[in-house]
Amino acid sequence: MKTIIAPTDFSSVADNACLYAANLAADIKAELLLFHTMELPIAAAEYPVTEDLFDEEGVEKELEILKDKLCAATDNKVKIRIKNIPGTAEHEIKELCNTTKPFAVVMGTHSSSVLDRFFLGSTTLYSAKHLRYPVIIVPHNAKYETIKKIALASDLEDIYDTPTHEVETIVKLFNAEFEVLFAARNDKVIDRNAVQTLLLDHRLLDLNPQFYFVKNEDIMMGVNAVAKEHGIDLLIIVPKKHGPFHKSQLRDFVFYSDIPVMAIHENDLIN
Repeated sequence: MKTIIAPTDFSSVADNACLYAANLAADIKAELLLFHTMELPIAAAEYPVTEDLFDEEGVEKELEILKDKLCAATDNKVKIRIKNIPGTAEHEIKELCNTTKPFAVVMGTHSSSVLDRFFLGSTTLYSAKHLRYPVIIVPHNAKYETIKKIALASDLEDIYDTPTHEVETIVKLFNAEFEVLFAARNDKVIDRNAVQTLLLDHRLLDLNPQFYFVKNEDIMMGVNAVAKEHGIDLLIIVPKKHGPFHKSQLRDFVFYSDIPVMAIHENDLIN
């Protein structure tokens, strides 16, 4: 059975992402693992860990409450487990992925909670950049809709590094319509990469992709606008070492997209 991991800091943003994850799990018949990391504030690192810092019993209770809410929201169609670990969020999520081998990690975009539950913002960005599993970033106001239309946002550079197998696996799982949004800042770049559309089309032939050109100085805004206009339910991006989808630009999609974004990499482990 597939597993979806949903880290939480119990903020409203995280709660929304967990609800999205639960509904997604129900749709693809996966189990859900709710995960919380009890982070030790840096200033306290030199002091003994006490119950005042790590209220393990209180955290476990909050996880159980969240689990009950999600079970009710999905009519008990999803098997939900909980896990609470002291440590550093980025490290513990990576380790959990290594042992669980999830289909995806579903995370909110930021957290408005207190200091000892602050990890979701930076952790979401780190996870989208570095995890070897797909990371779905859920905007704070997004509600889960059955995924019927998926789009890949691409700059058509280095297309042979595009993880076509991973994209194909995801699109076929949802039996979704598929679009490729070719994003560039000007006509010169679009013209230069015209042949690349044919090559990428050939590599994704089984998905019968529809190609659309997106010209905008602000790549994220341009892609987001077209994706909304086309009714895209899930936007796939592939963080790269350079270009409009450079890993440093991933921040814009993580924090400002209105549409759920899935970050994947070449050779991601999709189960």
